[in-house]
Amino acid sequence: MITYLQHLSLWDWLALATLLLILEVFGAGGYLFWIGLVAVIVGALTYLVPELPWVWQFLLFGTLAMLSALLWWRHQQRIGRARN
Repeated sequence: MITYLQHLSLWDWLALATLLLILEVFGAGGYLFWIGLVAVIVGALTYLVPELPWVWQFLLFGTLAMLSALLWWRHQQRIGRARN
């Protein structure tokens, strides 16, 4: 398993993004869309910097995923307040 993680590529991240976008169709409220987009970004970065260690890939994905979820939540809150 660790060998697989050490050799993550663009295609692995695109597969994760595809899975997240498919799950978004079932009604996650937009969160999985943005996290899927983060997976695409990390995949592109992995393509541009192939020697990027898997630990940094996961840290970047986790950080950007949490940031995108927080920003989406704040956006949803503003829309909810504007409607009331």
